[in-house]
Amino acid sequence: MTGLVTLLGAGPGDYELLTLKGLRRLKEADVLVFDRLVNPELFKAVKADCEKIDVGKQPGMPCVRQDEIEQILIKKAQEGKRVVRLKSGDPYIFGRGGEEATALVKAGIAFEVIPGITSAIAGLTYAGVPMTYRDIATSFHVFTGHLKDETESLNWEAISQLKGTLVFLMGMKNLTTITHELMTRGFDKETPVAIIEWGTHPQQRSIDGTLETIVELVAEHQFKAPSIIAVGDVVAFRKELNFHENLPLFGRKVLIQESPTGRLPRMLKDAGANLVTFPARNAVEKLSIDLPDIETIDGILVADMQSWPLFIASLREKGIDVRDLANIKIAAVGMHTIKGLEQAGIFLEKKGTQISDAQLVASMKEETGNWYILAPSHKKDEIARCYDFPVLETHHVGFDSPLLSEEWNGVEAICLPNSVAAMSFVALSQETQHDWGEIPIIVMGSSTREVLEAAGFTGIIETDEPTIASICGKCQSILG
Repeated sequence: MTGLVTLLGAGPGDYELLTLKGLRRLKEADVLVFDRLVNPELFKAVKADCEKIDVGKQPGMPCVRQDEIEQILIKKAQEGKRVVRLKSGDPYIFGRGGEEATALVKAGIAFEVIPGITSAIAGLTYAGVPMTYRDIATSFHVFTGHLKDETESLNWEAISQLKGTLVFLMGMKNLTTITHELMTRGFDKETPVAIIEWGTHPQQRSIDGTLETIVELVAEHQFKAPSIIAVGDVVAFRKELNFHENLPLFGRKVLIQESPTGRLPRMLKDAGANLVTFPARNAVEKLSIDLPDIETIDGILVADMQSWPLFIASLREKGIDVRDLANIKIAAVGMHTIKGLEQAGIFLEKKGTQISDAQLVASMKEETGNWYILAPSHKKDEIARCYDFPVLETHHVGFDSPLLSEEWNGVEAICLPNSVAAMSFVALSQETQHDWGEIPIIVMGSSTREVLEAAGFTGIIETDEPTIASICGKCQSILG
């Protein structure tokens, strides 16, 4: 049985502009065949065992031929796999999607096409240039500026007769030719022209001039591909309607811990930040727990939610019935841990929001019985600063994915909302020996600050309030 090939438009660059159906197909993919300009953030949606095949065409470099790409799609589908051909923009707009669809039909392969937002529209929109505007531009025309060879040419005579907005994709190499041909054929030299580089991306730049001046402006400001060329009176709206480049954190590079569903990345991205992430430390290596005689234990403080099931598993391995814990007091640290234990039906004697919670520390000092603390190894030092009870180490944690320190160059601020993120940051800094210099580190809560101070970090700025919004606000006040 053959599989299915999905020709999927990834959109112009901002990964949140992907369609819902496109996201579903990414999650289902067995094979991902992708182009050069596709945002790598989209790769996070695919399964861990999804095969990724890079067929991107690098300018001036040897590349995978179009017929080879088509054969990859056919071969993988014939193996019964769900194949996603992820293409920048829309598959059928200068993306050679039509050629790939034709090849699939000839080979008898089932396929579908999921449209993407083309950069011709989205790039202009993010730069404040409406494609159409009542009484100014009632039509638009999109052309490829990347011609096969010197013998191929656009029909400039026909183009010169068009009204409305003219958009040229992949045309930076031929910008001089485009402006010259339009002026030669009757376009006023004062006709507005905009260039949008990396449209919809955090590093987007835009500039406007006229047919006469734009080539010089592009050279002066070093605009390069990938860029969109827009010609027409609607360009005059760019400065007024350019919402993207006027966001408070637009283009500012901020480092955070990876969190697919967290509020912090959403709020920072909405403020225009160029987010760079480091992986969470969730990969668990279970340790052999040195359990004392259960009958001698008076209380257990659970300092990490992952520690509890590992503790229960250790009891089971040693033939100890969980009902033997009936007379042992249970306490917990951290909202996630508290919620998890209470949902499991455990009544907590004590609880605190963080390890250094003053009320919890004071309350625990009043305990005279044999208490033990369940925690992963990386929290042991922090616990020792606050409590005198022995720690039963349940597990080591490691990073979920490789540490790509080259991506951290140019970071302007670091945001760490909790001590877990801070401990991961300390661990990655020690592992990579990355020099953070004087980059401000914005934290929420004293326990987060203490983790960093203990590791020798300076330039730590604590938020005024313990909220995610306060982190974002502090970041804006520092970088804005």
